[in-house]
Amino acid sequence: MKVIFLFSILFLSCFKPVYAQLLKEKVLIGRIEWVQLPDLKIKHKARIDTGAKTTSLHARNIEEVEQRGELFVRFQTIDSEGKTVELVRKVDTTQKVSNTSGFITKRYVIKEKIKIGNIEREVNINLNDRSNMDYKFLVGRNLLLGRFIVDVARSHVLGD
Repeated sequence: MKVIFLFSILFLSCFKPVYAQLLKEKVLIGRIEWVQLPDLKIKHKARIDTGAKTTSLHARNIEEVEQRGELFVRFQTIDSEGKTVELVRKVDTTQKVSNTSGFITKRYVIKEKIKIGNIEREVNINLNDRSNMDYKFLVGRNLLLGRFIVDVARSHVLGD
């Protein structure tokens, strides 16, 4: 029994430097952080959701628009001060999203740059009416993957 225990400690200690290096390369964030969409000139307090596959932006009055033979969407969102902003963005794709109750909806997906802390990434964002939700922007795994570690006990780790 002692041999197995000692072997386990030796085995796990071999991976500690690799694990420590991975932690150094990732940015620690909390369950709520500020995000910017530089091209849209919008800043939002966002909920970090490791259970959500795709990042989501509040959008209302969504309508399809064709420009130069390509599909775009015109929609309204709000900025961090609650002001309504009307935008037209190219549709990257559509996706079916299932909520926690199993209800499936079709959502338009746009591709945008998102800045969280000092990291800027271009990711897919689905458009969803989040009127009844506290946070008008939800950060999903497609933004988090490989770059961030989430401490759910904290908020605003990157500052206000």
